[in-house]
Amino acid sequence: MTDAEFSHTEVIDLRVSPAQMREFIMTPDRILDYYPGPVGGGVLEAGRSIYCCGQGGVSLLEVLDDETTDRCVVIRVTTAFGLEAPYTRDRIEEAASFSMVEDWDLEPTDNGTRLTKTWRAIRERGALPFSLGDTLRASAANETGALVEGWERAAGVA
Repeated sequence: MTDAEFSHTEVIDLRVSPAQMREFIMTPDRILDYYPGPVGGGVLEAGRSIYCCGQGGVSLLEVLDDETTDRCVVIRVTTAFGLEAPYTRDRIEEAASFSMVEDWDLEPTDNGTRLTKTWRAIRERGALPFSLGDTLRASAANETGALVEGWERAAGVA
């Protein structure tokens, strides 16, 4: 799969301020609100990199400073399957099955934030036994409800 072959966007309205959303993006517990089969997570570098693990794998989320703006947080997600703890940046990157970029565009609204989340720039690192594009599209659509519920609850507006 090449970068040009995949892009998926979801538009999600939340009753959470853009400032709170920016914090949630790099908070393991908030990512675990919608992460598939959540098990745990941790901070590697405050505000810059975290990891989240589920029953099927572990993901490293890192802010891309050169692409992030006041309105849009851009992160690289690197995912490894079958990796055991301890989880470090180097270990996750070495065992990675794929990486991608997520754009979190945070548009202020009268009631909170309109999140336009785009998944793009996928790089597979070896053959996967499933269609990564199809899996990511299905996951993106399925995580929306859990993200809204968890993040609004954490912001105290649910």
